[in-house]
Amino acid sequence: MRAVLRFVTYKITRDPDGEVTFQARCVCGDDKECGAESNVLGGEEAVSDWMAEHTVATGHRRFERIFKDYALVQAEG
Repeated sequence: MRAVLRFVTYKITRDPDGEVTFQARCVCGDDKECGAESNVLGGEEAVSDWMAEHTVATGHRRFERIFKDYALVQAEG
């Protein structure tokens, strides 16, 4: 991703030293969302497993996935 601010071009990249985390929250429900949440997990596969297990246990099939990483902003040129 690139952005131009104050006539300087900046490049935004993922910080290779930063941790990437995943989480999911069940948003299934008629009058009120279930709201069950996974722990913060270190991989997409782990959060997918949690969603599948929750679906088997409850029949709920709609989730909000939360992805977090760290970014570096560097001026180019």
